[in-house]
Amino acid sequence: MAITVYAYQVNEGGALNGFGSSIEEVAETLRQVRSEIRLEDGYEPGTSAIFALDLLKPNLEQLFAVLNGDAELADLILKDKRLVRHVTSEEEMGLKR
Repeated sequence: MAITVYAYQVNEGGALNGFGSSIEEVAETLRQVRSEIRLEDGYEPGTSAIFALDLLKPNLEQLFAVLNGDAELADLILKDKRLVRHVTSEEEMGLKR
């Protein structure tokens, strides 16, 4: 059985920057982060992305493999990663405030 969590990526193609249990929560956090970048760093962020991640619950053998350094947890539990939304300055206005 898988659970779905959401993640945002401030700069498309970069690392995932934050996670949440709902798309609304992640969209609001991303809106705030993009706003802080504009105010504090003085530039307009490029395209950002929101992903849905379907994660499997690891079993004991998988956890031992991670602890022993034989496997990466993300490789064992990530069932599916899909893009659910691109965010640009114009689209950002549609994110929940």
